[in-house]
Amino acid sequence: MPRVPVCSGSVCCVWSHWKFAAMTFKNELSPRCKTGASLIKHKGTFSYDSKFFLIPSGTCVKVFSCASGERVSTFSKHNSEVVAVVRNPENFVQVLSCSDDGVVFKWDPSDGSVLKKYDVSTCGVKGDAVPKVAGFYAPPSYSSWFVLRWKADDGHRTLESVPPGGGEGQVLASKVSLTSISPVAFNSEGGFYAAIHKAKLFIGTPGLPSHPATRFHAMGHKKSVQFTCVACHPTEASLATGDSLGRITIWQGLKETSPVRSIHHWHTLPVRDLAYTISGSFLLSGGGECVLVKWSLPSGDRQFLPRMGLPINHVVTSPDATLLLTAHTDNCLQLVNSQLCVMRKVQGLALGKSSSSPVLLQYDPRTGALLLRGQPGHLQFYQPHEDKQLFCLDVVGQNYMTQEREGGIVNTEVIHIALAGDWLLTVEHWADNSLGPETRLKFWRFDHTLQNFVLDTSVYAPHNGFLNDLQLYEPRSMKNNSSSSNSSPLALTMGNDHKFRLWAPQDDVASSEHQPAYMTSWNCIGSGSFRGFVAGKGTISQDGSLLAVSFGRSATLWSEDCVLRAALAYPHCPTSITALSFGRGASSHLLTSCTETKLVVWDIISLSVLWELECTVTCLVRDVSSNVMAAFCNSSVLLFEPGNKDSVQTCNVPNECQPVRAAAFLPDISASPCGDALQRLCFLSKEQELYSWEMEAKQREPIATNQPVKLDSVVPATPFGALVAQESRSAVTTSAPEQSRLGVAGFREVHQLLDVASHTLPPMTSLYQNLLSAFLTTKELRKGVEVRSCSAAASDDDVSEHHSDSDADMDVDQESDKAAELPAPLEGLSDSVKLVKVKHFAWLTKKKTEH
Repeated sequence: MPRVPVCSGSVCCVWSHWKFAAMTFKNELSPRCKTGASLIKHKGTFSYDSKFFLIPSGTCVKVFSCASGERVSTFSKHNSEVVAVVRNPENFVQVLSCSDDGVVFKWDPSDGSVLKKYDVSTCGVKGDAVPKVAGFYAPPSYSSWFVLRWKADDGHRTLESVPPGGGEGQVLASKVSLTSISPVAFNSEGGFYAAIHKAKLFIGTPGLPSHPATRFHAMGHKKSVQFTCVACHPTEASLATGDSLGRITIWQGLKETSPVRSIHHWHTLPVRDLAYTISGSFLLSGGGECVLVKWSLPSGDRQFLPRMGLPINHVVTSPDATLLLTAHTDNCLQLVNSQLCVMRKVQGLALGKSSSSPVLLQYDPRTGALLLRGQPGHLQFYQPHEDKQLFCLDVVGQNYMTQEREGGIVNTEVIHIALAGDWLLTVEHWADNSLGPETRLKFWRFDHTLQNFVLDTSVYAPHNGFLNDLQLYEPRSMKNNSSSSNSSPLALTMGNDHKFRLWAPQDDVASSEHQPAYMTSWNCIGSGSFRGFVAGKGTISQDGSLLAVSFGRSATLWSEDCVLRAALAYPHCPTSITALSFGRGASSHLLTSCTETKLVVWDIISLSVLWELECTVTCLVRDVSSNVMAAFCNSSVLLFEPGNKDSVQTCNVPNECQPVRAAAFLPDISASPCGDALQRLCFLSKEQELYSWEMEAKQREPIATNQPVKLDSVVPATPFGALVAQESRSAVTTSAPEQSRLGVAGFREVHQLLDVASHTLPPMTSLYQNLLSAFLTTKELRKGVEVRSCSAAASDDDVSEHHSDSDADMDVDQESDKAAELPAPLEGLSDSVKLVKVKHFAWLTKKKTEH
């Protein structure tokens, strides 16, 4: 084996700390949550007419249409996280929204206009000791508002009653459950309130704060059974509680020292939430079984809505008892009707809660969406600008398995993804404490006919162990296709078996007569190892001619036929490499590596260190449209060009977003590389919300979504409605119709007939002339008045020859004179319709004689 050149990094350029501090990014950009705020963290509510539902999401309140499921407006006046939104008990058309800083807005959801602002924060307390508002309630038939407060160091919350509009509060319950989504409930008649804390149930009267609340214990509290939720009956003096064993207890006779309890048990896992219908005849429950249960309390019958996706977090009922809203742990809302049929589904940014699995985030240029991990075993394509999910790809093809009471159920997860051109690569992994692991590498090809990814090749156990990294190279996805030495896509995998493997599509001979003679599938074309070290991270050069794989603290360079070319090791960095990436464009010959303590840029031509920084990088991402890179370290993000050490710029990252484990660049929208690159950079916070940098002035601009809701924009579209334009424009100036200037034609004459008794009316032959002429216009027949009068006179002469009655002749003459003065009918009717008055009634006498 030929001698491999090893660079020890003796020729290096160390960048001092004082210069690094001098390059701080002085720009008025600040991170702002772009999308992905939770839709399920706090309970929402329906509008008074049940046509819309309002959801607290981050610092906003999002208004969705029940008819279409689309978001129609957003209320963004709060500066802190919104913890509650309820209907105003004094005017159900209005709503009250409260944020954790104690600010309450009364506003109109139809146009988003603020009617009044209140403050229910604790007065006289400053600094870190200020308790935050964790819940807000304004139940009808109560003379007070109710607030849940909590401090960061406390393991419980406190329930207080405050006067409407704010003021000094009165403590009702000093300890309320911190983890429950529904720890407090109120009777609609204003009779009592209920609160839970661990295995204790407190029932009291808000109007009598001097009387202590009555305390009850959960059945089995000595065996660590705890309450999980509580709900009060809307009309009766009873309530329902759920516990950690999955039991639902109905409490009746609350005024007695020993209330009557009845237990309903179906759930295996703890009951997450309970909700009564508006009449109180049914009780709804949900939990980790992903099943909505509808209980008929008088008879004890049950109805089920199974397979709702992921576990139910909470349930909300509509005022008209026709709709239900369920929130699920994958940040999904489902609208259910009274027949337990799912009508609409609102999917937020769904991310896994597993801290051990790598966070996935890539940009898809085809759809303009971000590719992330969704619910277990799925990938989601999420549109950040519209804040909605485009579609979801089922990778593992398995149903979600709910947990058992003791736990231990493991679902297959997607741990790595790579997207380039028409190819999508996924790695799925499953392992529990006793079995496994099972790993599959799947190659997905985009089908332009189906407009979706279809499975092309599946490889079971590509490595003997866990896969540490996955990289994909696609020549057609590169801008400079002519510079690519490899015309075939390549995939690079690194595993715990101390090897890396190189994959490429190859033609295989068909195994059956029904298949084509040759089929293309992905196969392993090479592998490599280095001194028995574990293969960690990898990257592929821009032209596909060089591979870089990290083994421990060394970065090795390999040709496309898996021949080792060089090994780069930095002597002053004993820790392993955590990130590795080639540059692009003018920096394509540079290799950036990150460890736990340093960021090092290598020149692979001279095999030397170009420059270095002392920092702990948690995430390294490369911009595909330029040669800019971003590295998240400590409490800031570094934007730099690998070939220019003076281009490093820094911007602070809020503490609540750290540590950042995934980031991506959105498409390039201008020519300036570094300044605009920061605005195109988005990252996922530790709460798995998507952040991006925006100008501070933009944050103070009014939100354009606070517009009046138009019915046409929220009702479901129809095929014929798509043919009609929403707006029409014309250069022709149209005059106002006569109805808008003179009133409705014939209105006075019709009402004259209706106001008179029918038996007093004259013959209809004398009324029809005035009635019909009232509906005709005067200007269309002015040109043909003479022709009209002549034809009328000729018809009168013909009638007079056949009927010699002098009275009839007199009538004809009078009518012909009047006809000359009548207004003309419409132009389109004047040629085809002629009004002639019948002068003989012989048909009446003939009919009588026949009978």
